[in-house]
Amino acid sequence: MNKLRIMSWQGHKELSWDPEAVEAGDPEALAAVAQAEQIVAEAVARGQAVFKVEAPDQPAERLQEFDRTAKQTVIIPRVAGG
Repeated sequence: MNKLRIMSWQGHKELSWDPEAVEAGDPEALAAVAQAEQIVAEAVARGQAVFKVEAPDQPAERLQEFDRTAKQTVIIPRVAGG
């Protein structure tokens, strides 16, 4: 199961999809991927950090666009000081 984790001041939300169901053309899985792609595009446009995390022992990779094959994608909000 692949996941998109969205961190925010309200806590965090998750969206998940089965990559095998996506490959099989399952409408529900395809809709989840389309939604995740839109969320990531909007986050990048707002300047939020988006990272692909493949395994706990590997460094995260910063993304500029959605990667549907990533095991886990994390969106981190911008931090403002003051």
